[in-house]
Amino acid sequence: MNFKTHNHINAKTTKRFKLYKSGKLWLVAGVTFCSFVGSAIINDQIAHADTVTVAKTATTVTRTTVSADSKTSNDSASSDTVSTTANKVANTASNIAHQPNSATTNLNTSQAATATSSTTTKAASSILSQADSETANSNTSQAVTATSSAATEAVSSAANQTGQKVSSSNNKSHEATAHTTSAASGSINQVSSTAIKSATSTENTNKATSVASNAAKHQATTTKKADLNLTTVTASTPETDVWTIGDTTRPRVDVVDVASYQSAMTQSDYNKLKAAGVKTVIIKTTEGTGYTNPVALAQAKMANAAGLNVDFYHYATFNTADTAQMEATNMANFLVKNNVSKKVLLFADMEDAKTYTVNATANLNTFWSVLNALGYTNHGVYTSNTYLYRDAVIKTVGQSRVWRAQYPYTPSANNLWNTDDGAWQFSSTALLPSGSDYTGYIDVSICYNGLTEDSAGTNTFSTPNEFVNQYHWEGNKLYFYGSNGQPITGFRHYGNNKLEYYGSDHAQYRNRYLTAANNQLYYFGSNGDAITGLRHYANNKLEYYGTDHIQYRNRYATVGNNKLYYFGSNGDAISGLRHYGNNKLEFYGTDHIQYRNRYYTAAKNRLYYFGSNGDAISGLRHYGNNKLEFYGTDHIQYRNRYYTAAKNKLYYFGDNGDAITGLRHYGNNKLEYYGADHVQYRNRYATVNNQLYYFGSNGDAITGLRHYGNNKLEYYGADHVQYRNRYYTAAKNKLYYFGGNGDAITGLRHYGNNKLEFYGTDHIQYRNRYVTVGNHRYYFGSNGDAVSTNQPQTEADIIGSMRVAQKAQQIVTVVQNGGSTTTLKLWQKQGNAWRNLLTSSSRIGNGGIGNSHEGN
Repeated sequence: MNFKTHNHINAKTTKRFKLYKSGKLWLVAGVTFCSFVGSAIINDQIAHADTVTVAKTATTVTRTTVSADSKTSNDSASSDTVSTTANKVANTASNIAHQPNSATTNLNTSQAATATSSTTTKAASSILSQADSETANSNTSQAVTATSSAATEAVSSAANQTGQKVSSSNNKSHEATAHTTSAASGSINQVSSTAIKSATSTENTNKATSVASNAAKHQATTTKKADLNLTTVTASTPETDVWTIGDTTRPRVDVVDVASYQSAMTQSDYNKLKAAGVKTVIIKTTEGTGYTNPVALAQAKMANAAGLNVDFYHYATFNTADTAQMEATNMANFLVKNNVSKKVLLFADMEDAKTYTVNATANLNTFWSVLNALGYTNHGVYTSNTYLYRDAVIKTVGQSRVWRAQYPYTPSANNLWNTDDGAWQFSSTALLPSGSDYTGYIDVSICYNGLTEDSAGTNTFSTPNEFVNQYHWEGNKLYFYGSNGQPITGFRHYGNNKLEYYGSDHAQYRNRYLTAANNQLYYFGSNGDAITGLRHYANNKLEYYGTDHIQYRNRYATVGNNKLYYFGSNGDAISGLRHYGNNKLEFYGTDHIQYRNRYYTAAKNRLYYFGSNGDAISGLRHYGNNKLEFYGTDHIQYRNRYYTAAKNKLYYFGDNGDAITGLRHYGNNKLEYYGADHVQYRNRYATVNNQLYYFGSNGDAITGLRHYGNNKLEYYGADHVQYRNRYYTAAKNKLYYFGGNGDAITGLRHYGNNKLEFYGTDHIQYRNRYVTVGNHRYYFGSNGDAVSTNQPQTEADIIGSMRVAQKAQQIVTVVQNGGSTTTLKLWQKQGNAWRNLLTSSSRIGNGGIGNSHEGN
């Protein structure tokens, strides 16, 4: 929190000094011997732990000559905050007296004390003589008069401050530019604060402080009177380290504090602080009675936008009840003007020596009372162990609400200080995380009890009462202020099932997604309402939000005229085939609507049909005018393919997917037939265009002879058509005739011009053979026709017409002559004719064949 002023200082050029709590006292004393108009002043600088950089060199002695009667170049500087030059002399002497290890000064302890006592008396006497002056004049010989006993007290007090942060070292004044003194510039340094304690009156002390402050701010520019010989002696000290927030070897960084010096910080910087674990930003608002940090509002809004809690502090300079009231009003003006929430935690920064007074408690309570009256009752105190009225100001809030500054040289996570306080500011040379835009130092603190978070969080700014339970536009962002007048965050249900959402920055979501708990997704439209129903977006993408405004995922939605959609795991409505359940399949078109009672042709001409429930069918499907199709277990339609159904029913589906009816030629002169029910004929006749077919057990139409029934015979040609009223010559010149019913005939058949033929019981035509039908005897010649009845027949003709075994070569005939007398003949087959080889008389009955016997 060092140099919290609107006048920027390059902190890298300063020298930093710290005190170890370990028992070693490291002090740097700049001792200046001044000689002009017969007076000598020892002007020593107490370097503050958060305002300077540690000197790395050993003792350096520099002498220079500057004007003792010169005016400074910034006479117009504000005098609200002053550097109490007179009050530093005693502490300087004390510090010098307690440097037993210093090898760079020739002053021993007694010499330093003596010189200091003498010089302090002279300096104090000189400045107090002009205590009524409102501003320091150009004479640099003016100084603060302090008593010898005050110097002695300072020497004693300094010995007890080992490891303590000197109060003014963390001076947050916007006029802190006078905290470093260059030998070349001849600036007059601060005087120990201890001298104030022994001032003869509060009024004179204030005046003296004012005079010293102005004198300290003026640099000599001309040499008009006696010259001032200046010698600076610098002691070697340990180096204070610089480190980066996020270093786990350091105490945890819960809090950073900023002023106008950090105006260069960007939103990205605050975001990085949040990511690094920082929870709170404490921002300087005001100082004294008239100064306001010009970037405080912007800093607070960036911190809020990063998700950081915001507290505010006022740099106090008051030492009366009236000035305390005026300074409280200054801070209140900032709070009220910017609608700062009444919950915000406010700190009084009590470090400036101008606030030293025995009425410190009463003055600070007056400060608080002004803020309390406006509703700002959340208070804390920032101070250090070296603040003269530390315990007095702590009384106003209690120790648990103290934010204490005390700096180790090397802060360690294993060595925490001031753990009974609310928070401990342990370093002012921390750097923002790597990659930050702002590269300067920043003050950091650890919070022990949640004090710094006991604030308004990211709701730093409230609104006037007219926005209670109302919307309010700020620029192009819409906010809703609840019953407490604060902008809301999160969901807001309103109206008739309407829903809106406000982000961590309190702005309403519009044209934007939100993923809430349990991965529930919402979309807020251009009017800020969470949508319901279908939402088309991007390149033909579609999503759906239910009546609860939550996006559908892995879920169906029926919209409008029974249109069904399915939304996948990413919330988008699917298109194309979707396999699900136990071998179930459905299809969604390019419009994402499920197909129902509809075909879909996929790649490679695969056809699907989706039924009334949207599922792709499998099995037979009857449709249209006695049409039939079939879909396999993969839901693809059968084409040019057989399907055997229950009870061994066979179907054939053509190239259009329909089950065929009628004849089907296939393979090598094969033929099958499907009935009107699309089932293949088996063991069954089919008449097509008056042509009869018979389909065997394998479904193929037969060819050739077919015996069936009770000695029935039919014949099918090479075209599978049954012969009717038609001859058929089979192997070995066997002739059949098939009648009008297709059956092979038996018996006599008259045909043509009085022609007659005969077919035996085996349906074969008689040739060269007799037959007796009824009382008529016929002879059928070699062409199968019956011979005329008046044409004589030889015995050989008769024998030739007889039916004998095919392999027989000899036969015996017996012709009865009358009575018991017969003629027996032996016939031998020669070619197709029979020749008589033996004739013998014989008898029928007991006489037999007489003397003839087997072998005869």
